[in-house]
Amino acid sequence: MKRKWIEPILFLLIVSALGIFNMLNKNKPTVSEVENRALQQKPEFSTEGLFKGNYIMDLENYYNDTFFLRDKMILLSRDIRDALTVNPGAKLIVTEGDRPAEPEPSDNNLGDNIPDTDDKGTEIPGPTQVPTDVVPGIEPTQKAEPTPTQIPVETTKPSDFEPRDDGNMGYWLIIDGKAVELFRFQKESIDYYTETLNMYNETLGKDIKLYSMIAPTAGEFAILKRYKGLNDSQNEALQYINKNMNPDIFSVDLFEALNPHKDEYIYFKTDHHWTALGAYYAYCEFMKIRGEEPVPLDRYETAELQNFLGSAYTKTLDKSLEANPDTIRVYLPFVEYDYTMYNGHTPSKKKVIELSYAEKKDKYNVFISSGGGTWSVIKTEVKNGKKLLVIKDSFGNAIIPFFLPHYEEIYIIDSRFYNSDFTKMGVPQFVEHHDIQEVAIMNYMEDVNWPEFMQKVRNLLNRVGE
Repeated sequence: MKRKWIEPILFLLIVSALGIFNMLNKNKPTVSEVENRALQQKPEFSTEGLFKGNYIMDLENYYNDTFFLRDKMILLSRDIRDALTVNPGAKLIVTEGDRPAEPEPSDNNLGDNIPDTDDKGTEIPGPTQVPTDVVPGIEPTQKAEPTPTQIPVETTKPSDFEPRDDGNMGYWLIIDGKAVELFRFQKESIDYYTETLNMYNETLGKDIKLYSMIAPTAGEFAILKRYKGLNDSQNEALQYINKNMNPDIFSVDLFEALNPHKDEYIYFKTDHHWTALGAYYAYCEFMKIRGEEPVPLDRYETAELQNFLGSAYTKTLDKSLEANPDTIRVYLPFVEYDYTMYNGHTPSKKKVIELSYAEKKDKYNVFISSGGGTWSVIKTEVKNGKKLLVIKDSFGNAIIPFFLPHYEEIYIIDSRFYNSDFTKMGVPQFVEHHDIQEVAIMNYMEDVNWPEFMQKVRNLLNRVGE
């Protein structure tokens, strides 16, 4: 009789010991190195928050995020999961809350164009909306699990892969040590992008050249014949956008630019971004549309950042990606410039290629020093009077350095971080104030396919004071 109590008592002792260690640990982490994200901070108590339920929810998230040895437990869970995987080959990995990790903005440059929470303080889901029931055995959940769910692709049925209204899931195909982000066409989301670009064209007027630049994901160029049913055609989505976009808008066809080079190293294996080489081919297409010759690639000196594990690895923690890290090759600018990033009203000098990120975890931030300020400006030695505004997501970071030889001034706005409280200007006023002649809206397909992101881009049109 006594022996049957040994296991439950031992379990309670272990759980109690972990709980006590967690309470006694005063040095709580603020960032997860494994997940490459900021952790929930301890919430301040308020009666209003308590009755609304925000305080309890934030306290629970804080407890989960800062639990004793949490990162080590995540990796241990990953190792156990991998050891039990029947098929170690191609895998479909389902992640929740699957927005790519981005640079954290300073407290004083958080964009206020659209809140990231609803009126109850609940976080608005962001990713492209895809089903949790694509693979048998996966049930939808309301809260991100410590590790992703991993299922061999062979257990899926392409016909089951249908979108639904759940913006909190992401799907990655891991094959041959490379991650491919899968795309599902969402007509309403794509229509919202087209409407937004048409609104920009109408608001800015015919004197401003407006460019639409949409970067496909790596999935568009991967050889996925066996898994073709898992991925919609981004090229067809781009053609659909062009058909419905105002003809006065200059559409830069990045699929056509990249497709001839699909066998080259134009996308990272462990990250969702394109490489600088991929960005260069996109830049060449942009110059073609502008009627200007691109700078030959051999004009640039290069440098390399080794052992880069990017967003795909962070989201999936897949060991085949860990064993196959990327190399970031950068092309060093030969044009003299002055790069100023504004965090609120505070300016700081930055580098277009910041090689110090070689020693940091998120090495992709080497491009334009992460590009996450309230707004930024690059003033070059090229005295031709040409001025460009780039409204971008993180895909824009790698392409902007190639613009330096062609413009006297390049302005940068990231719609996630722009805050009109500091500039007192929406985009129309910003363009007028700085005498900008060209505006390029540069996003990758998953953000185009995500209306919450595009709503932030649309809200930049709001003129302050009107």
